[in-house]
Amino acid sequence: MSGGCLEKYRELKTKGEIQEDPRQEVCMKMLDDLAKQLEGYSPKMTRAPKAAPPKASSGGLFGGLFGGSKPSTPKPADAPAILQPMPGQIGLYLWGGTGTGKTFMMNMFYDKVKISSKKRIHFHEWMIDVHSRLHKKQKGSSSNTNSTADDLVEQVAADMIKEAWLLCFDEFQVTHISDAIIMKRIFSVLFELGAVVVATSNRPPKDLYLNGLNRPLFTPFIPMLEAFCKVHDIGAEVDYRMCSIRDDEDDRVYISPNGPDEKKLLEAKFAKICQGHVRFGVQVETQGRRIVVPRVAENSDVAWFHFSDLCDKPLGAADYLAIGHAFHTVFIADIPRLTMQERDQVRRFITLIDTLYESHTKLICAADLEPIPLFHVTEEERKTSVADEIFAWDRTVSRLMEMQSAVYLSSAVRALSGDQFLGQYKMKSLSDQDFKDLWRRYDQDDSGFLDMDEFRLLLEDLLERQCGHRNVSDELFEICREAIDLNKDGKVSFDEFQQYLSDFSTIESTMDKN
Repeated sequence: MSGGCLEKYRELKTKGEIQEDPRQEVCMKMLDDLAKQLEGYSPKMTRAPKAAPPKASSGGLFGGLFGGSKPSTPKPADAPAILQPMPGQIGLYLWGGTGTGKTFMMNMFYDKVKISSKKRIHFHEWMIDVHSRLHKKQKGSSSNTNSTADDLVEQVAADMIKEAWLLCFDEFQVTHISDAIIMKRIFSVLFELGAVVVATSNRPPKDLYLNGLNRPLFTPFIPMLEAFCKVHDIGAEVDYRMCSIRDDEDDRVYISPNGPDEKKLLEAKFAKICQGHVRFGVQVETQGRRIVVPRVAENSDVAWFHFSDLCDKPLGAADYLAIGHAFHTVFIADIPRLTMQERDQVRRFITLIDTLYESHTKLICAADLEPIPLFHVTEEERKTSVADEIFAWDRTVSRLMEMQSAVYLSSAVRALSGDQFLGQYKMKSLSDQDFKDLWRRYDQDDSGFLDMDEFRLLLEDLLERQCGHRNVSDELFEICREAIDLNKDGKVSFDEFQQYLSDFSTIESTMDKN
């Protein structure tokens, strides 16, 4: 497929930007085939007439979804004829171990597929949206007073498919009973309306929600998913995210062990960003709840928590998502060694890291141990346990490692506004490490030089911070270009960059005059 995933993949491989992996090439070909198939596909967007609805249950929304008034002892419902996909409707479900490139491939597919009605979202975040919409439907309209749970699900599904019929889910997983209850209902409506699903997961469909509470309610969803998605095991053995970990710098963002010196280091990193301006007890609101943030930097959206603030309390994905959206950098102090005795904290920590990672949040933390041994499980527990936390920890380890990588940190700083980014630094007294951090933002192609477009971005950020706007005049650009490009070769070296920013008073004066 010209201009598709496989072509782009081979181009990146030729440039040396990715490692060769025949298994990923197979996936890229499958994604290209799917993209071509979807160009000729059109969802029907309507459902067949429904039979008379059953008498509404007395168990509220989730009671209705259970299909009876006694959810503690559910029985699998007798399903009607299995829903069959329309021609061209079969999507793709890619599963494999942590770090096999699933998200990388999903992002490439989403970028290349020529469908406008599409949505790419982390599955945790999508399920939060589903529950929120159901709640609003149930409480927000008098016309829904006598609606059954099925009616509300159908309304939500109809709203969602109008927004996008190609649904691309990253990290497809089911960990909560509230999600498991609703899966078959919501997807049966979406599929009947014509939705196409592309998903990545670290589990095959048959292992989703394995050993979960009331799993018989969930299992009818599995054959439906397998009918509407081609399931493919990536089978890769290399965690590519581990290949980009920096080992030659001392600017740690994951600090271990958590002794007195390490605690002081974490405090010093936070204090440096805050520059003496800190707010206490700020609150973040989500779904009617308020999360207290112990400390926040006034000059940039940076938050400080202790592990206990986030994982000893009954918080979930929606709460962590609100934190990830509110703050571009999150400090977490005192992450302890974890065991199966702290299973609730482990589960919350896994969800927290998943959510911060998906939000591209910069994480700076201090922990008792490095990521791999941080969660200790005995051999006996590993052999006999059915806990999802043990299975999911590998993903958490890989993400904690990747969140220390140059690629992840560069992506995080480049996504910030100029005011948010520069607000973290005392521009008149920059350290050597500050210059490296600043360079990471502006050398956007990692070439080792700033071209004039990258230099203009620096000037725009400086103007935004200094004057409140980003309009760099031609006159100002030429004055600043002459001041930084000392050898007149049309590009800026790191030494020129460092020398230019070292005299920040002169830069301020120049910008004030223009």
